[in-house]
Amino acid sequence: MQTYSLPKFILSYATALLSAPWRFTLVYLSLITGVSHDVFTRGLQKQYHWKKLLISLVDKKLLDSGYLIVDETDIDKSFAGKILGLSWLFSHRKNKFILGYHLVVMVWTNNIITIPLGWKLYQKDSGKTKIDLALELMRYCLFNLNIHPKAWLFDSFYSAEAILKFLNERHQKFYSQLPKSRLLDFQHLKDINNGRPYWTKSGFIKGKINVQVVKNRRKYYVTNDLGVARKEQLATYKIRWKIEEVFRFVKQSLGFERCQSRSLVAQHNHFGVCFWLYGILQDNTEKTQLTDYRQKLQATFDSTFVENLNLSSYFNSA
Repeated sequence: MQTYSLPKFILSYATALLSAPWRFTLVYLSLITGVSHDVFTRGLQKQYHWKKLLISLVDKKLLDSGYLIVDETDIDKSFAGKILGLSWLFSHRKNKFILGYHLVVMVWTNNIITIPLGWKLYQKDSGKTKIDLALELMRYCLFNLNIHPKAWLFDSFYSAEAILKFLNERHQKFYSQLPKSRLLDFQHLKDINNGRPYWTKSGFIKGKINVQVVKNRRKYYVTNDLGVARKEQLATYKIRWKIEEVFRFVKQSLGFERCQSRSLVAQHNHFGVCFWLYGILQDNTEKTQLTDYRQKLQATFDSTFVENLNLSSYFNSA
């Protein structure tokens, strides 16, 4: 596996997050690892090459035989102190407005393991929409990493014309949901076949994109993989859930929302360590069949487990 030279801080901080049972303050992480609070504080303020670090986790995997998934997640900081870059955002997860961040995230999966590849922070005053950020991640995966997946997967929010057109023009297959307000051959989806709960129909959507749409009860699914069986189309879209598993684990088990540093650089580094650590656990899952949660449990109660996991083997610590 390709390795990259990184400061030992990453190893220490990742070990701390993996070993911590439920508290993720720097004071507590320092207590359980023996690394000083100041070392963690200074380490979080430095710049690291997260793109290289994350791609090293999939360096020898057959990337073109997997899927790329884009989605967003909210980072709730409603009860935190003053942190740079915070804004009031609507959380679909909590169905209310929160003070925090929205991250647009890209992951690769072969439907067995899932590896985060990158993320973008959405900021209201930046002039960039979440669609713009998703397109940046897509260009990065296509042109910088040269990944041509079996398909791109995303929910209805990212089924915007700009994204579908971008992928279709580059002969990239996509599987997504569609809002019921969208038009297929100039007809609202909800009006096709008199609103019947099940149907499959091919046609054109906005942007002159030739697609196949499946209605399954109250939801609509779209792909440009024309002629694919209805059952296969629905099954392929369900693989999108893999990114939700990433979000759930890093929040529940790695303290993804718990970093208390006021610096935006520190927040990004915390996100990076969490994503990188998740990728390592997934890589180890492929080797040992131990689930992420099982590995987290063992790391919490058995310090030798973290040593045997050998985090340092994934890069050349400096």
